[in-house]
Amino acid sequence: MFLNKTTFRVTTSVSVLLVLGFLVTGFINAAYRREKTSLGESHYSKGLRLERASDPNGAVEEFRKALIYSPDKTEYRLSFAEALINEGRLEEAESHIDQLLQEDPTNGILNLMRGRIASKRGHTTQAIDFYERAVYEYWPPAQAYERREARWELVQLLSQTGRREELIAELMTMYANAPNDASLRLRVGFELLKRSATSEGAQVFRDLTRLSPRNAEAHRGLGEALMTEGDFIPARREFERALRLNPKDRASAENLALDNSIIDLDPELPGLTSSDRYRRSVNLLRRVLTDVTACDAAAKNPRVAEARALLEAKSGRDPDIALQIERTAQQLWTAGSTLCGNEKPMVDEAVARVLERIPNE
Repeated sequence: MFLNKTTFRVTTSVSVLLVLGFLVTGFINAAYRREKTSLGESHYSKGLRLERASDPNGAVEEFRKALIYSPDKTEYRLSFAEALINEGRLEEAESHIDQLLQEDPTNGILNLMRGRIASKRGHTTQAIDFYERAVYEYWPPAQAYERREARWELVQLLSQTGRREELIAELMTMYANAPNDASLRLRVGFELLKRSATSEGAQVFRDLTRLSPRNAEAHRGLGEALMTEGDFIPARREFERALRLNPKDRASAENLALDNSIIDLDPELPGLTSSDRYRRSVNLLRRVLTDVTACDAAAKNPRVAEARALLEAKSGRDPDIALQIERTAQQLWTAGSTLCGNEKPMVDEAVARVLERIPNE
């Protein structure tokens, strides 16, 4: 009986000691994990500060230390990879990102980083492939802005390689996904005009002027699109509206002045009378002569004397004279551009735009 009681007490004591041991061990492990987490956070925060201070090398080392304590922390791994790219350590960054991509191949951020590495190496085609995956793969909802910026980087790459149709498609997709973002729509519209996608740009700005009729930039953009398409009268109205909304808009003021000059010079405007066409032809030739005679090489061209004789003839009733004046202006401008070269470049934009519209002989 005594032995049984002794055995029970020993067993109970051992059990209590074991429980206490487990508790102590658990407490120690929890404290150790908290300490590791705290150290990881400390190094990660320091890495972010160094990154903001434009010290990518220091940031790399701090992010590397953070990963020692928290190797599975996704944000640490991403920041480490980005810092490696910024530091120019592309091989190490590529190896690190490829490992992450094996675990998560549809991660948009990782594909974007690989695209940037390929772009830095000059591997443009490969970079475009990664950028396209970045744009169309998964991004957290809170990072919609970053996805959009990735698409802008893709647009620049497509521009560098002359893949115009794909570029325009990306811009129009961006436009379709930003129905309530006027600033983004404006950026897309002007980018389309820059890429000579005039009809698409005009549509963007038409939509904007309907949705935001008091947006001066939208009216200016539509005016630029219309002027490029040769619709100078409607373009003038848009520039005037833009200036009424924002009298300090220098770009609209310059465009309006250019548009008015074109209207005053263009003999190809529809609905002109014979006398109106003659007057514009004369104005055009006078502007061409002003530029050409400022260059010694072009001033000696025999057509200069012919041009002056045509201006002195004053035969406004003869439509053939107007046509001859236009042809002479065209020939003089072409000769001046060739003969003057760098001495006196032909810089009258209004004249250049009008002459583009006059059919060649």
